Amino acid sequence: MTSKKVYALQFKRKEDFASNLSNVVGFIERCVRHSIVCTADLILTGFAFDRLSEASEFSKKALEQYLEVSGEKTLITSVIEEVNGDFYNNIKVIKNRSIIYSQSKTQLFPLNEEERYMRSGCKEDIGFFEIDGIKCAVMNCFELRFVDLWQRVRGAEVVFILAQWDKERKHHFEVLSQALAITNQCFVVASDCANMGMSKASSIINPFGKVCKDGKRGVVCMDIKLEEVKEMRNFLRVGLENEC
Repeated sequence: MTSKKVYALQFKRKEDFASNLSNVVGFIERCVRHSIVCTADLILTGFAFDRLSEASEFSKKALEQYLEVSGEKTLITSVIEEVNGDFYNNIKVIKNRSIIYSQSKTQLFPLNEEERYMRSGCKEDIGFFEIDGIKCAVMNCFELRFVDLWQRVRGAEVVFILAQWDKERKHHFEVLSQALAITNQCFVVASDCANMGMSKASSIINPFGKVCKDGKRGVVCMDIKLEEVKEMRNFLRVGLENEC
């Protein structure tokens, strides 16, 4: 049975970008070989609307350091990047000292006027990538509310969600993450921020909808067994039985 050690980080982000990077790098270095580490959305800088140029420049240096320490481990994180004068929230999947997949956030959050400061990506660019033969996909925070995007990741064995989710809507995050796992019959690895006002609802959910979480710790860890995806898709056939 194929299994994979997965970590959903739930770190408290500080104002000091370098300190945040040190915390993430330190954790990666302690992880077991061939594991997958998923961080919260923009764990290094936050939205940093008043420091976007600084954040994008720091992200370049951070990515270089991530490439150095990733080795045989996989890191899934997001950073602010500047492209032709516009700023994007971009997810990066790093493995074997290479960026194997990139995806821009397609749905910007209206309540903090994100669209005033950043550009959105294209829905058509949401796709799949493989980690050691495992079919994976990613979603960025607010995107979780858009069911049409669930169709874009349908067929993935593991969907990673990077979030900064407000505690007032914590229940929404928990229900939507669980519903995604049940509907798409896959594992969902959700990483949320631990800052004040955030939901602190990181979790790992299996295809049957069982939730593993610990809101008091800085990480949720699980050995996910990919056979569970195949079992669920063959047990309740909803058109995904040939996707694994």
